[in-house]
Order: sequence, then structure tokens, then C-alpha cells
Amino acid sequence: MILELNHLRVKFWHLAVLVFVCGASVMALEIVSSRILTPVFGSTTYTWGSLIGVILTGLSLGYFYGGRVSDKNPNIFKFSSIIFSAGLYVVFIPFVAPLVIGFYNSISQDSLMVLLSTFTLLTVPSFLLGMVSPYSVKLGTTMLSRVGSVTGTLYFLSTAGSIVGTFLAVFGLIPFFEVNQIIFSLGVSLLLVSLIGLSKFPKLLVVLVGILVFLPTSVVGGTISHAGSLVYEKETPYSHLDVVDSNQMRSMYLNGLLHSRMDPDQPEELVVEYTKYFHMGGIFNPNIQKVLFIGGGGFSGPKSFLASYPSVQIDVVEIDPDVISAAKAYFNVNENPRLRIFNEDARTFLADTDEKYDVIILDAFSKYYVPFHLMTLEYFELLKNRLEPDGIIISNLIGTTEGNTSTLVRSVYKTMDQVFPTVYVFKTKGNDSISVQNIMFVTSRSDLDFASLERNTNFVYRDKYLENYVGSQMKTDDVYVLTDQFAPVEYLLNPITNEPIDVVDERDVTRTVMPITTSAFATILLLLLLVAVWFAYFKIKLNKSEKLQIKDLN
Repeated sequence: MILELNHLRVKFWHLAVLVFVCGASVMALEIVSSRILTPVFGSTTYTWGSLIGVILTGLSLGYFYGGRVSDKNPNIFKFSSIIFSAGLYVVFIPFVAPLVIGFYNSISQDSLMVLLSTFTLLTVPSFLLGMVSPYSVKLGTTMLSRVGSVTGTLYFLSTAGSIVGTFLAVFGLIPFFEVNQIIFSLGVSLLLVSLIGLSKFPKLLVVLVGILVFLPTSVVGGTISHAGSLVYEKETPYSHLDVVDSNQMRSMYLNGLLHSRMDPDQPEELVVEYTKYFHMGGIFNPNIQKVLFIGGGGFSGPKSFLASYPSVQIDVVEIDPDVISAAKAYFNVNENPRLRIFNEDARTFLADTDEKYDVIILDAFSKYYVPFHLMTLEYFELLKNRLEPDGIIISNLIGTTEGNTSTLVRSVYKTMDQVFPTVYVFKTKGNDSISVQNIMFVTSRSDLDFASLERNTNFVYRDKYLENYVGSQMKTDDVYVLTDQFAPVEYLLNPITNEPIDVVDERDVTRTVMPITTSAFATILLLLLLVAVWFAYFKIKLNKSEKLQIKDLN
């Protein structure tokens, strides 16, 4: 099918290809961009709300403006130029993202910064790609009687492309390729398809752009830098995973935050301070036989328990399969008949199992992200049903016991207090109540004998526990009971993200911008030169086209 419009011949299948690829690109870009933002701002509703909101804002503005522009001498050259410009901008995103995010993150780390970062990075490409649909309808319509069918077909193709782009990004790209390479490929794909309506010169520009962005020397920095020796790095289904060696220690980081640390010479030793509190379960319940860890990481706790309690059965629930694989490959997690690993969500596991445990250790939270469904009244009721009569729960949170950074901690305490008879609170930094740190909760299905901790003078960590004991009462009149229906954990977590966390040394990996290399900087300058050449070329062609139209009218 060929359409006659403005003295140009436009093949409908050309329009179909263009709108399909643009639809796929905008959704793939949205999903892949989450992997740029999450290492700094966390995988929260703020991050995803910002992504979805900014993309929809750009698209809606593009629909509006694209419809108006398409009424003014539309042609395939202008249409393809819109897509070409979008492709150029997308190619730039991996280069400018570290600078943009680093700038906003240096101002503050609250929820507004993720919105501003997303707006700066994604508004322009989503706006340009939003112009594609109305412009394609204008080019594809030759008679009023076919407006409906043409519009429906083109919007079907655009939406079908979005569906394909979503599934392709989730199942075919992120698991296998680096984020920057995916975004480069999306940009180059837009450049390539736009050549349908462009002449020879833009083809040369595309070749030059492709050479520049895919050269090994054009590697750009990310939002996570490594001061130690990077052993392993991977984009998992849930986070950015790093294994780093530094100062005779091996560490696992998820989205730039420490999740586990090991002394390679003594892999069973607990070297991260808060993990030493896991053994309180053995003091309050000396006859433990079965222990459940919610959250695996580098399996520091499970390895220590296997070594300390020769007859204990250990179950570990870890949602991320790549974390499990990294723990086995790099953190001395070996096959053991007393160790069972379950790759699933903790809430699902607890709902499906009939097992009862003597100790359940909750260690699935970070400073930037807490899964809300693992902090609610319903969750703790489920945990209670999975405890033996004298079973113990030990929970790790990040925050403070006082001040505006204590709201999440006190909300969880209030929620647990609805389910369990007593909740004991321990800090990990002694008398300091205002520094953000690991806060430990210890509770039980039955009343705990706190005196057993005082009597156990032979236990190695006993003095540390007593020194950091806060009490069994917290101020809760100004905080919420968290439920499945109401758990604003991102809002409660927000004050904590602005504060430094007072835990072990985190110099190996930091959530900062890696410096741009000289070669990457040179690539940016060359790309900027190509952009300038492109817009100069576009302006010349546009002026020539307008002069020809005026001549034809005369």
C-alpha cells in the first residue's frame, strides 16, 4: 500500500516499522533505565513512580505537540528526523546519566532527587517518541473515510511494539547484557530505522555513531565505583551485584550497599558487626534444632551457625538466584546435608511451608529498600505460626531509636508488639541513639527470660549484647501499625536515606559517580560534534524543502 501525500510517496509498511520500533524502544528504555537509577535511589515506589510518571508526561506532551506539528507540511523526512533525533539523545544517556545523577545526589538523597534525575534523563526522548504516533497517523491517512482504521492500525502497532519491548528488556536483554550496551543499542536501533525516510548523509552519521559508542575505549562510568578489586559483577533480576576484594576481605554489594563480608581465611567468622547478634537465638533458646534465615546474601550467618551448632538444620530463603550463585561461587557456600536453600520470596515460602523453627532470623532489608510485605502485621502473624513454642525471632533493621530517622524502626516495633508478648531492642553502636545503624529486635512466641542473657557469662558476645541493650519499650504513639493494606515504608525510609549509615567500612564500593575517562570524554565530544552536524544538516534540508514548496505554490 502506497499513500500519496504532499507530493511524496509513503509506503504504509514503512510507517508500520517505524511506529513499532519506537513503541518497543520507549518501553525498553523505561525498564532498562531503572537499572541506572536503582543503584543510587533504591528500587522503591518513588523510583518506579518517577519512571512511569516522567515517561507518560513526555509521551503526552509528544502526542500533543506531534499532532500540531504534523498539520504543518508533514512529510517522511520530518517524521524520520524526529526519530533520528530521539535515537541520538538515547545514545547520550549512558554518558550523561552518571553526571546527572551524581549532581542531584550531591544535593540530597530524598525522593525528589530521583524524580529530577528521571525528568532530566528521559523527558526529551519520551517526548520525541511520543510525537511519532500522531505524526504517523497524519502521514498514513489519505482520505477522511479511513482515518479510524489507519489510526487503529498504527496505534495497535505502537502498543504491540511496547509489549515486545517490555518483554524483550526483561527476559532477553537485562539478564545477558550490560545496561549501557542495551541503551546504546536502543539508540542505534532508532537511528537505523529512521533511515527509511532519510538520505545518504544521515547513514554516514549512523555509522560514525555506531563506531563511537561500541568502541572499547568509549566505556563510561556508572553510579557505583570500586575502590577494591572487582571479582564479579552482574545485573541480577533484582539488583546490581558486586563481589569485591579489599583489605584482605571479600564483600558482596547489592546496588552499592554492603550485604555480606567474609574473611577468606576464616569464612565461618562473622566480620560484620550486626551479624554477631544472630547468635542471641542460641542464648535465649539453647536447644535449637532448626533455624531459618530470611535473606541469604553471602550466607555469613548460615555458615557461622553450621560451624557453631553441629546438629542444627539450616534453611535459607533468598529471592535472587544470582545472589545464591555468587554465594556458592565466591563465599565458600558448599554443599551440606544440614543446609537447604530455597530460591523464592520469603512471604510465599512461609505461606506454603508447614515447617516449624526454633530461630528465625530476618535479614532482608537495606538502607534504600525494604520490602513492605516483610514488615506488616500479617507477615509477623505468619512468622509466629512458623515458630516452635519457644521459638525466637531476630530481626535486623536500619535506622535509629530516636529522632526523625527512627520512624520506620518504631513502626516495625509497634507492629511486632501487636503479635509478640515482648520485643527487646538492641543497638549495634552502644550509647549512640541518633546515628543511622543496624537495630536488632529479639522476640519470641512466648515470654523470653532476659535473665538468661545476663547469666550466660561464657558466651563470647554476651557483654556486647548487654552494653547495647536499649530495652523492651519504645515510643510508639506517633507511628503506625504496618499492615498489608497500609505500609508506607518508602515514606518512613526516606529520612534514613539522607543520613550516612554507621556500620562497617564501606570504602570498597560507593554509590558515587565514577570519573569519566579521557577516552570516554573524547567520545562525548565527538558525539556532540555529530549532533551539531546533524542539526545543521536538518536545518539546511528543511529550508530547502520549504523553498521548493513555496516555488511549487507559485
